[in-house]
This record gives sequence, structure tokens and C-alpha cells, in this order.
Amino acid sequence: MKTHNNPKNQRLHRFASRFAFFCLLLTTYCSIAQTVKRVELPLPGTNESFHTISLGAKGVVLVSQLSKNAFNIQKLNADLERDWSINGTIEENLDFVKSSYDGQSIYLLFTRTRTDFYQVVKVGIAGFMETFYLTSVDRFQITDFQTLGYSVFMAGTVRDEPMLLYTNLASKQSKVLPGVTQANTVIQSVDIDTLHHLVNVCYAARKGREIKMISRTFDEYGQAVGQVMVEPEPDYSLLNGRLFMLNDSTKLMIGTYGFRNMQGNNNSASQGLFLSKIVYDEVEFTQYHSFTDFKNFFNFMSDREQERMQRKIERKKESGDDVKLNYRLLVHDIIEQNGNYLISGEVFYPEYRNNNNGPYGMSSWWGSPVMSPLGWGGMGMYPSMGLWNPYYWDPFYGARRMNNGQVFNGFIYTHAIVAGFTAKGDLLWDNSLPFDNVRSMELKEKVRVKPNEDQTVSMFYSNRGTIKAKVFDKDKVLADTQPIPIMTADMSDRVRQTTTDEVLYWYDNYYLAFGYQRITSGDGRRNVFYLNKISF
Repeated sequence: MKTHNNPKNQRLHRFASRFAFFCLLLTTYCSIAQTVKRVELPLPGTNESFHTISLGAKGVVLVSQLSKNAFNIQKLNADLERDWSINGTIEENLDFVKSSYDGQSIYLLFTRTRTDFYQVVKVGIAGFMETFYLTSVDRFQITDFQTLGYSVFMAGTVRDEPMLLYTNLASKQSKVLPGVTQANTVIQSVDIDTLHHLVNVCYAARKGREIKMISRTFDEYGQAVGQVMVEPEPDYSLLNGRLFMLNDSTKLMIGTYGFRNMQGNNNSASQGLFLSKIVYDEVEFTQYHSFTDFKNFFNFMSDREQERMQRKIERKKESGDDVKLNYRLLVHDIIEQNGNYLISGEVFYPEYRNNNNGPYGMSSWWGSPVMSPLGWGGMGMYPSMGLWNPYYWDPFYGARRMNNGQVFNGFIYTHAIVAGFTAKGDLLWDNSLPFDNVRSMELKEKVRVKPNEDQTVSMFYSNRGTIKAKVFDKDKVLADTQPIPIMTADMSDRVRQTTTDEVLYWYDNYYLAFGYQRITSGDGRRNVFYLNKISF
């Protein structure tokens, strides 16, 4: 007897097949993200909020502002258990601006806009706290804060001129570090190299429509130890860049470039990525990769838009030209994978709206682009000045675009990209992850990139209490998951609202998801700051 003709056996066979398929989906779903542990900190009101600092395998530190003149620091270990908690005081009228962690100590910076007075709090892993009071150049507007040992590096502007300020906390001696003598320059980035104990500062220098990148390297004592100049090809301008140390003699600068004739007085238009290999401070080569050469860059568009863009690209290339683009990219750190380089970043654009009056105008914290509208984390009553660096997306005119009643309305993230490059700068493959309605008042990394042991790559981000993830095998998508909910403490919990949720790499295969949630359950309602230890 042929069993496949039996209707009952056929139904059993279909059920078994569907069950097996469901189990496969469930296994894939669970293998991407698993909550290992969750901690909730109650928020008695809407005024308390937390700043989160990852210490890797040593744990995590939470900073919260208790009042206008007091703050609390607590350290949790890798199992999210509290090790210690200490309180500190803040000088009158100062706001929390930024933290820095150099692998040994945490540094907290308190100041206010256009001031020459700063409070720096140095906190050891064991809970020992030191406070330093610093003064600097009058009307110094800070855009970056980095630390290395007892050395503090602060980038900023004075009367629209770039300045790099060095302070030794032990001696309380400060000095202005030598910058770039060329006129019309801005500080693009300040990166700490804890392995080599160096600080890499990238400048964008403009002459007419030409923009080139100049990087200066300092040791932890503020001494200049190297300079690199990367000049673009005649038709291009380099819009932003970051310098990475590969070894003692070799560096790699990556950033975005654009066509020179597209750079105007009110905007800077980026066309693609550039990579420059530098050996002993001399440029060995620079490779340019237009986003039109990427296979998956435009996947965030609808099918019809992609087809229209592809036809346009093909027509331009047939005539020896290229479609002119205007994308802004926030570039991440370089990841080495099997002798090649992974470069990733988020594509975004700043949004404005016309509104001269009302509670969200330019005179308010919410309306000002220089102020952080989220305060200490989105729920604080004491707004933070924040570090707003417009040069990431408009090297020279970002701070001047808001006129005629325009109000900055946040950064809109469209999609994230990841691409593999050879050691010679050749593009091997690329892929992308679209964002689902992601907006941020602060320009910062949203996506996390994880290279896997089988040479695949995972990309994911958190938004509205869920995690969206994709797994790539070069140009192919192996897994494109449905949004994965960030698990709460109880199965009966219902999350009513999630705000300012983030995911950051923690250590090994663990990531930290955190944010604010309003939850209802059988026991009532609660507002919490949550920390989820997640295994990917």
C-alpha cells in the first residue's frame, strides 16, 4: 500500500513538515539573540535618568543626576550585580557633557556652553573618585572630550576657529596643541589609541571647493609625534575621515568623499568611501569607491525606486559618468577579519522644520541643535549641553544652515552598510540593513556589527524595545529576522512605551541593551530603566 495516498498520512506529513520548519525558524530566531539576564532600576518620577558606560568584561557603570548639584555612580559586574555605589557633587550651573573610558578609569566631564570652567571627575574601577577643576580659553565651545591616563584632550572652537586643548590632571597644566596652520579648517574627529597610547586628530582643510584631510598624532603627554596629509584627486574633495593605527608603521584613514563641483557654500555632498593606506606617515595609495558601485547600498529603497536608480546608474556609466549622490555616512571603527577589513556606518540626514515660535523654538533646549534634548538619557529635568559635532555631516557649514526660522528636528537614519575590503583597499562585497523609522537628536552609532567565527557578519540595532538583525555571507543575506522583543522580567508584562533604547557591544559574545520602559502587569504599572545582557 502506498502510504502517501492515505489522507491521514498526508495530513501528518504536512504537519510534521510545518513543525520541522517552525522549529528551524525558532532555532534561527533564538540563536541570533538570547536574553541572559535583565535588571530593572525603578524610576520614581520622570526626572531621573542614566548614562551608561561599558567596561567590557569588568562590567558597566551607570551615572545618574540626583539634583542640580549632585550625581550618583554605581558599578555593576558582568552578571549585572551591583559592586558599589557612590555620590558626588557638581558645581553650580554645570551640566554633564560626556564620559570617557580609557580601559583603566572613567572620566566624567561637567561644563556649560561657551565657558572656560570645567569639572572633571575621575573614577577608578574600584570606586575611588577624584575631582579636578579646570579653566581654559575664554568662549571655548567643546565638540569632543577624550582621556588617556591623567591626560585630557578637548577639541572645540573659539570664534569658529578650531582648537585642541591638552590638560594634565596631575599637574593641572594646560596648553593649546599645535593644529593645522591652513585657514578654513575644522576638527573632524579625535580618536584614542589605547594600544599605542596615542591620540589621532583629523582636520578637514578647505581651499575653495577642494577639501583635504590632515591628521596629527600626539602622545599621552601632548607631544606631536606624526602628521599625515591626504590630498584628493583633482575631481574630488575629502569630506571627513578617521585615522586608525594598524601597527607601529602602518595607518589607515577612512572617510567619505564627494565630487569637488558638488561642494557649495551651504552643503557638502558625499559620493562614496575613500581608503588611504599610510606607511611611515606617507600615503601609499588612496582608493575611492562610489556608492553606485555597491550592490546593496540602495536596498533601503522600494523595488520601484531601486529599479529607477539602477537604470540611471547604468545610463551614466555607459557615458563614462556617475550619478551624483548626496549621502552622509557616520563611519564606525575598522574591524579586521581574516586579513581583510570590515568598514561599516550609518547613512543619515539632518531634518529641519520651520518654527520661530512656541515651546520648541530655537530658544528652548528642545529647539537648539547645540543642546542635547534628551538630557541625561531622555528623562532628566536638567538638560545636558551635550557634544554636537556638525562636522561629521557638513564639514564647514553645518552650524550655519539654520536660518529663516529653521529648527533642527533630529537626524533621520535611513540604513546601515557594511563592506569588506582587501588590504589593498579593493571592494570585495557589501550589504545593508534598513532602519525602521529611527530618529535621534544626537548623532551616534546605532548599528552593531559582529563578525562570526564562520566568516559571516551580523548587523543589528535596537528600536522601540525590539532588536532588528540580519546575518550576511558577503553579498548574500542568510537571515533576516522579524523584530526580536527585548524580554522583560515577567511573561505577563506588557511594555506600553520604550524610549532611548540602545544596544552596544559588551564583551565576548555579549551585548548590552538598555533604555527606558513603561510597563503594566498584574502588579500595576512601573517606569524602569532596564539593562538586558544579551548573547548573540
